Amino acid sequence: MKTNLFTKPFLVLPVLLLALISSCSSDPFEDENLQSYDFKVEKAETLDDQLVMLAKAMRRFHNFNVAVDQGYVQVSPLVPGMGYHYAKEEYVDMKFDLLKPEILVYHPDENGKMQFVAAEYLIPVPNCDQTEDYTIPEGPFIGEDDHWHLNCVAGGWTLHAWVGLENPDGVFAPFNPTLQ
Repeated sequence: MKTNLFTKPFLVLPVLLLALISSCSSDPFEDENLQSYDFKVEKAETLDDQLVMLAKAMRRFHNFNVAVDQGYVQVSPLVPGMGYHYAKEEYVDMKFDLLKPEILVYHPDENGKMQFVAAEYLIPVPNCDQTEDYTIPEGPFIGEDDHWHLNCVAGGWTLHAWVGLENPDGVFAPFNPTLQ
């Protein structure tokens, strides 16, 4: 006679308990119901509102595998003061979308596990040449704190938003000295 889990009730409970435990997250953020969070960018009235919204939207990417599963691919080696850059090609266009950064930046922790540190925006500049003058993208963050940088190696204007790891030089600084 064949035996399966359902013919032996004492085997079912440990299997179900293991499945339940392994599906639970120890991340307190997971307890928040993101489905009810209002991600309407136009409702942000301050830079802090925008950064909170971005940080919440990026929370899923603290799991490196989620970024890879959603189509972000490695496009740089380890850049000192930043990390590894992962881009989503379909997002690289001439538009800024607060909640859809073209690039996610990861840095390995002391055990080699990839940690989300920043969202990065890229506005392409065709035939980018560092010696030329280009119009800096306007906005998109509220206020004057965001500073775009022309990076022809990356292909255009870039802007980091350090919403995964605090940056003592500022949320929009291109490099994070804690990652040297």
